[in-house]
Amino acid sequence: MSKNEKLECLKKLQVVLQKKFVLEDRIESIPADLKAEEANLAASVKKYQELKDLYENLVSEQKSLAIRYDDAFNQRIEYEKQMEFINTQREFEALTKQLDEARISEQSLLKQRNSKAGELEKVKAELDAQEADVNAKQAKVDEEKGKVDAELESIRGEISVLDEQCLALKGDLISDDLYSKFSNIVKKKDGYGIVPVYGQVCTGCDLILPMQFVIDLELKNEAGEIEYCPYCSRIIYKEHLEEDAERSYIFEQLEPTKSEGKGPSSEDSQTAGAEGDSYDESMGMGEDFEEF
Repeated sequence: MSKNEKLECLKKLQVVLQKKFVLEDRIESIPADLKAEEANLAASVKKYQELKDLYENLVSEQKSLAIRYDDAFNQRIEYEKQMEFINTQREFEALTKQLDEARISEQSLLKQRNSKAGELEKVKAELDAQEADVNAKQAKVDEEKGKVDAELESIRGEISVLDEQCLALKGDLISDDLYSKFSNIVKKKDGYGIVPVYGQVCTGCDLILPMQFVIDLELKNEAGEIEYCPYCSRIIYKEHLEEDAERSYIFEQLEPTKSEGKGPSSEDSQTAGAEGDSYDESMGMGEDFEEF
């Protein structure tokens, strides 16, 4: 039996593509931890800004209270000076009332000013602590980003090497169209785009293939042609096991699937065929996907 060079090449390509797609998945997952750190930093920055706004408002309120207190203090002093120049009882009573009100206002504003100063000091301490927290988290994010960038650069370098290996393997034997479609199959089918058929069973989807289809498959393999599983859309090839092993495989695989309704009944074939069509479309295959 002649050796199908395309199939052998696709098997080698599959190994390299599996490694490539694992690395690409790694690229997608690596920034996840960094994003969590950045979200944590953003929350800390938001809290810092809220505290800063509160602190600035308290500073403004304290200044206003200080001015009002100074005015009340000066007003009391003025009333006390006027007491020296009072001539009548009526003036004395009126001025005494004004002086009492000034003293009450002064004491009230003094308490408010002192209370605001205590509140301001507390918020300032929280603000300083939050600023330190932001700086620590920013440093951690910067450090993590540096590690991520370095790791991503390293992985991209490995992917570049694998891409070169793929191009070297495909050469002129595998067309760009077939290579693109095969890559999509490998990616969408958990790393397996080409699988053997044992007996009548596609090892990619464990569905039973019609006997005539398997006979034709073997003839196509010998002729150097490519065939796809009509159910899972993977590239398939007939592979013979030792007689006892194949008989055991057929017994273990075919009998249970028949009892479970996975055999090539007309209803199952229609369902599987429809499923296969959906795979073909998702992987960029048209009606002429077999012609390479």
